[in-house]
Amino acid sequence: MSNISLNFTAEDLASGQGDSYSVVPAGSYNATIFAVKQETVKSGPNEGKPRFNIQFKLTGEGVENRRVFGYVALYKAGDFWKTQAFFKALGYDLTAGTFQVPTPNELSGKPIGVRVKVGKDQDGNDRNEVAGFDASTSASDLLTSLGATPIASSPAIASDIWA
Repeated sequence: MSNISLNFTAEDLASGQGDSYSVVPAGSYNATIFAVKQETVKSGPNEGKPRFNIQFKLTGEGVENRRVFGYVALYKAGDFWKTQAFFKALGYDLTAGTFQVPTPNELSGKPIGVRVKVGKDQDGNDRNEVAGFDASTSASDLLTSLGATPIASSPAIASDIWA
């Protein structure tokens, strides 16, 4: 055992404060692609085919630093529309022919709009699911994804001045 002690009341435990795993309401959110892992499908009819496992960092009031997760298939299947929407939302031109898939590093940090819905996990509990993609609608998301940070100290103009 460690020498660290934590004290909380029954109200602290019941309030759910700090529960970063609670679902966010269904809706459209601006996000940044936070992490991308290339992997293969582990089971089912598409077993062994490549996909991206993506962590999206939501931005905006009430969802600061919240994360949602989704898969993007890197093969043609019934949900190929989602693959097309993902790359289109990021500004890639999908035309007939061969499309060179960007690397996970090329995608990390890019702004994107995500449509989130509330579904059920295998135990029947609510969970968030990424239901689609749109272009990001926030200029500040784009600037942040490029590494810019606000430099003004005045709250009235802080969001308008970037380094």
